[in-house]
Amino acid sequence: MTEPARWYVDSSVLVRAITDDSPAAKDWFDAASAGGDVFVASRLMEVEVRRVTRNAGVDQELVGLYLDLFVFLPVDEDLMAQAIAIPRPVGGADAIHLAAAMRVGAGALKLATHDKQMADAAPRLGFGVIDPVVDDPRRGPVA
Repeated sequence: MTEPARWYVDSSVLVRAITDDSPAAKDWFDAASAGGDVFVASRLMEVEVRRVTRNAGVDQELVGLYLDLFVFLPVDEDLMAQAIAIPRPVGGADAIHLAAAMRVGAGALKLATHDKQMADAAPRLGFGVIDPVVDDPRRGPVA
């Protein structure tokens, strides 16, 4: 029996899974959840997902069911300092997400994102990355 995977999930993936905008992202998320995988994100991801889905008219009860599967990391002063120190070329929100993932550790989880800048920066910080929006979820994560 294999250990469940631990994922830092970016809002770029979760929004697409919730809204069915990407069947591949939904398939990946559903399979990972059914397999007992652990989902981690910063509290910022919750804000991003709630804002986008509310603006799109998505039932917030459904959104809550997805968000209940996450362990949320607080965005505090130390995390902000870490985010500021992350090398270019990532933007502010991506830097906060990467800093939160670094809190858990590159060896402890992999990153699921559809954001190109984040996907490019994460391996330089030691993270394996998958883009479930475009990657075939049956192929497995890219290390």
